[in-house]
This record gives sequence, C-alpha cells and structure tokens, in this order.
Amino acid sequence: MRDGDDAPAATAAKPPLKQRLSALFEDYGRIAIITYFTLSILTIIGFSVAIWTGVKPSSETGVIGVIIAGWALGKATLPIRILVTLGLTPVVAFVVRRRRPDADELAEADAPSDESTDPPADPPAVSPPAPGAS
Repeated sequence: MRDGDDAPAATAAKPPLKQRLSALFEDYGRIAIITYFTLSILTIIGFSVAIWTGVKPSSETGVIGVIIAGWALGKATLPIRILVTLGLTPVVAFVVRRRRPDADELAEADAPSDESTDPPADPPAVSPPAPGAS
C-alpha cells in the first residue's frame, strides 16, 4: 500500500458550514431556527454586557455604541455559533419532542371512551296543553 491510496478518503471532507446549516434547517425546521437565533441573541447580549461592565457608557450614544460593539463581536463568532448550533439542535429537538406528546397519544386522549363520564341526558320536556283544549 502506498500513502497515495488513502488520498481519496482524505479528500472526501465534510460539506461547508453553510450547506450543513441549510440541511439542519431542513431536517429540524423551527427548532433549528429558534436554536440559532437564541444563540445569536445570547451572544450579542453577553458581549454587550461584558463591554458594558468594562466601559460604563455615560450617554445614549455610548449605550448604542456598546450594543453595536456587542453585535460586531457576535458576528465575529459566527462560525463558532454555527458549529454550536449544529451540535446543539439535535439535543434540543430530542428534549422538545420528548416533552411534547405524540400525535398518537393526542388521538387516544381525544377519542371517546366506552365509559362515558357525561351525565345522562334529560328526558324531553313535555309542553303544557294549549289553553282551551280539553
């Protein structure tokens, strides 16, 4: 065996992050999107709070500057956030699907049972005789 024999296996690398993230969104739908945006928002808030504790802005312009700096640092962590999203989404989906009842369980809960807990129906009301009818 030569070292060149293993070259095709080494070149079959994983697809780029963008394709992997798109596939994740297709597979997990809303759960993946919510996970991604939650991580993004928490990253921006985390960086903004970290900057705020070191800078202490004194005006509204300073506050906006801190938020923009937090956003810029959050954008710098985009590849890391995508990797975290790729790893965390299946776990979140497992937990969400485990906590949510299955469609079969919902159908069983909605199906009428043999033992009805409803009270018996009232007998039909009898109307009084018409006046003058004897």
